[in-house]
Amino acid sequence: MAKLSVVDFFAGAGGFSEGFRMAGYDVRACLEHDKWAADTLRHNHGKSTRVIQEDIREFKVANTMRSATGTTQPDVIIGGPPCQGFSNAGPAKDPNDPRNTLFLNFASWVNALQPDVFVMENVSGILTRKNAQGEKVIDIIKAQFQEKYHVQVWKLNAANFGVPQMRHRVFIVGSLYGPLGPPKQQHFTVARQNELDLEPLKPAITVWQALSDLPQIQAGEGSERQSYGRLSQPLTEYQQWARGDNKVLYNHAAMHHHPRVVERFRQIQAGTKIEDMDELYRVRERSNSVQLSEAAYHSNHRHLRPDMISHTIPASFYSTFIHPMQPRNLTAREAARLQSFPDSYCFQGKRTQVSSKLLARRGREAEDYLSQYNQIGNAVPPLMAKAIAEHVQAHINAARNRTKKTIKPSKVVADAAILQPVGML
Repeated sequence: MAKLSVVDFFAGAGGFSEGFRMAGYDVRACLEHDKWAADTLRHNHGKSTRVIQEDIREFKVANTMRSATGTTQPDVIIGGPPCQGFSNAGPAKDPNDPRNTLFLNFASWVNALQPDVFVMENVSGILTRKNAQGEKVIDIIKAQFQEKYHVQVWKLNAANFGVPQMRHRVFIVGSLYGPLGPPKQQHFTVARQNELDLEPLKPAITVWQALSDLPQIQAGEGSERQSYGRLSQPLTEYQQWARGDNKVLYNHAAMHHHPRVVERFRQIQAGTKIEDMDELYRVRERSNSVQLSEAAYHSNHRHLRPDMISHTIPASFYSTFIHPMQPRNLTAREAARLQSFPDSYCFQGKRTQVSSKLLARRGREAEDYLSQYNQIGNAVPPLMAKAIAEHVQAHINAARNRTKKTIKPSKVVADAAILQPVGML
C-alpha cells in the first residue's frame, strides 16, 4: 500500500506527528504558531515536512494548504487544539477567551480538506467542560463532524502504549468508513495486574527502566549536546529503543539549584516531609524569600519513584518533579524520555522561559515562546501516537480493500465560506 499522508494542526514540538512518522506515514505539513516549537519541528522533520509557522485563526486559504501538503486531500488530519478557556464543570471562565473556539478552526480545516480520518487530542477535562451557555464542549465538538463522519471518543492512558508515564487523554476520532474503536493496549499497569487477560501484554515501563542509562549529573551540570559517556550503556529494551543509533545526547542539562534547595530535595528523597524539615530547608513564599510557605501541598516537590510509572509530565515540569536519585529537577532529555521521544529528537529554544505575565509587564511580549520544557510537557507522547497511527492505518487499508474507494466531490471550496474566523461561543 502507498504511504498514507497526514497533516498536523496545533503541532507543537511534533510529538503527535512524530508518532505518525514512526508508523510510516508521510507527514506532509505541520501548522504551529510558536517560533521555538516551529524551530523544533524544522530541525527534526527536515525538508520532508512543510512547517507552516502561522496562527490557525489567520491561516484561512485552503489552496495554500493544498499547495503546502502537495495533495488536495490528506488521508488523515491530527491535532490538539487547546480548550483551557472552558471551565471544568461550569460556564466558561472567560467567554471571550480565544482558546474557546480554536477547535472550531480545526473543524473548519477538516471540513475543507475532507480526510478519511481525523484524530483530535485533548485533556480528560474536556469531557466535563462547558461553554458560557452551559452546553458540554464535547457535544459541541462532535456536532461539528457528525454530518459526514462517524465520530467516537476514546479515553486512553499513555502507559498502556509503552510510554513510561500515567497520562490520561481524550481523543475525538472521526472516520468516513464507519465507527473506529480504540487501539488495543500493549502494556498493563499495576492497577490491572490481577486481571486474567494480561498474558499478551507487557508490564508498563517504570521511571528507572526509562532513565537509568542516562549520565548521572548533578544540579548545574550537563549540556545541550554531549556524549553518553563511556560508562553509560542501555540497560533495558526501552533504553535501547530510545537511543537507536544516536551517538549524541541532546538537551541533558540540569538546572542550577541553591545548596539549600539541593538539601531539601535530598531530604525529600530520603522520605522526610517538608513540614518536618528544619526551617532552613523549608519552602518560602513565592514573593517573599523570608516568609515560610503555609501551603499544605507543594506541587513543585514530587519525587519520582524509580520503581513506579511516572506521573503526568505537565508543561511546567521543570520545577515539578525531583529526579529519582539525584537531588535536582529533571532535565529536558529525561522528561523527553518519559514522554517517549527518541534521543535523536532535539528540542530548540531556551530550556526555560519566564511567565507570559512577567514578559508583558516588561514589554517583551514578542519574546513569549514555548521553552523546551513547555514543548515536551505539551506534546502527545510519540509512542502513544504511533499506536493510534497504526490502528488508523489498518482501518483505512481494510476499508479500501473491502471496496473501491468512491471518488469524493471536488475539494474546491470557497475560502470565505468555510474558513472565515468563527465567532465566540
